[in-house]
Amino acid sequence: MRECYIFEKQMKRIFLFLVCCFMPLALLAQNTRSAQGIVFDNNGVPMAEAKLTAVGFNSSASTGADGTFNITVSPYAKFIEVSKEGYLSVQVEIDGSYLIVRLQVDKKYAENKAKAEEEARKAAEAEKARLAEEAEAARLAAEAAEKARLEAEERKRIEEERRIAAEKAAAEKAERDRLAAEAKAKAEEEKRIAAEKAAAEKAEAAKRAAEEKARIAEEKRIAAEKAAAEKAEKARLAAEAKAKAEEEKRLAAERAAAERAAAEQARLATLQQQQQTQGVANTQADAARLEKSAQEQAKREAELAKKQALKAEREKRAAKWKEASLKGYRSYVDASWAIDSYSLMMSGGLHYIGGYQANNCIFFGVGTGINLAQTYEWDRREQQLSPNSWNVPVYAYLRTNFINNRCSPFFALSAGYQFSTRREILVAFDQIVKYKTSAIFVNPQLGVDFRINPKHSVYVAVGATLFQRPEIIEVTPMTATFGSGLGWGIDLHLGFTF
Repeated sequence: MRECYIFEKQMKRIFLFLVCCFMPLALLAQNTRSAQGIVFDNNGVPMAEAKLTAVGFNSSASTGADGTFNITVSPYAKFIEVSKEGYLSVQVEIDGSYLIVRLQVDKKYAENKAKAEEEARKAAEAEKARLAEEAEAARLAAEAAEKARLEAEERKRIEEERRIAAEKAAAEKAERDRLAAEAKAKAEEEKRIAAEKAAAEKAEAAKRAAEEKARIAEEKRIAAEKAAAEKAEKARLAAEAKAKAEEEKRLAAERAAAERAAAEQARLATLQQQQQTQGVANTQADAARLEKSAQEQAKREAELAKKQALKAEREKRAAKWKEASLKGYRSYVDASWAIDSYSLMMSGGLHYIGGYQANNCIFFGVGTGINLAQTYEWDRREQQLSPNSWNVPVYAYLRTNFINNRCSPFFALSAGYQFSTRREILVAFDQIVKYKTSAIFVNPQLGVDFRINPKHSVYVAVGATLFQRPEIIEVTPMTATFGSGLGWGIDLHLGFTF
């Protein structure tokens, strides 16, 4: 019993404690009320972050992003003041309805703000002018310092030039003494060089004779190859003519066989009718034989028609290619290989040619590319030329086809200027003399064009190139003399047209 009494007493204390805690909240809830509404600007746009204050009390709130608000105020508050920077404040009465507030722009605030901004701008411009004046003063000071430094350097340079001039005068005097001492040796050296030159000319003459002999042999070989090619072409044409005659003969035989088969079919039909009227026992066997003969005849006629259609299709395609117009812009990609009659060394190149096809036979345009030219790699101590060089030709190109078929022979002519890398020659006393190998060239070609379709083709051509080449006339211990001669070479072209 005592324990129950103690528990009941503790529960009463807890209940009284809770009543004391929640009583002020209930009283507070009965002494407040809320006001709701929305705030617009003078253009009817909801205004965010507008401040709301209960007049005479400490309650305050702000509008949300959509301009709405909900403020809790005292039940004794009658007005709410709505304000925002740049706008005129407004007091609205709390009447329990949904409040709609409109704020008007404060013109004086805008004018004061513009005035403050103008004063700030003027202050910034004044500060900028002050900084510019300071920078100009610093620049003038730097220019004065730089001028003093340059004057000191100029005095130092003049003194250095005077010293160099004195050293140069001493060196020139020493050089004159050395040249005077070498004059006698030079005369002996010139005599020796003259003897070597005579020997070199003799060797050069022998070399040119050998080259001429090789050239004649090469021309004979090319002529023999050309004659063999012409003979093979004639044989091919004769074989094609013979095959065509045999084809015509075979077609005539097939037509005759077809006529005989038709006559046999008519005879068999007559025989079948006779057998039907006479009631011969082997009527069915003759009918089967007649049907088989008719099927074989139909098969032969179908094969003949198929061959004639293929032949007509080939002739139609050839006529279509022949009648197709090539007029318009066209391009050539040309790979070439050449041999120089002067040095007998190979060279290769890749060119691009673009231009206009006036008709199916005449084309004109311009081309360029790059060539790798090879020459002799001579010994520098023997005063000879350096080896390979890259050349860039720029030329005009004219081409005309002799006929307008799938296989068409043509003549082409290119002429222009070839830009080449510099060469050098080493003479006595390690003196290097440089000269250019750039030159004018002309290249006629003969070739054959094979058409893949009406707009694309491949071709192969053989040409001869005439060009200027440098020629050493005389070499002395201190210099060299150059001239120009006429060189020629043979080249092979393989290209694609599109």
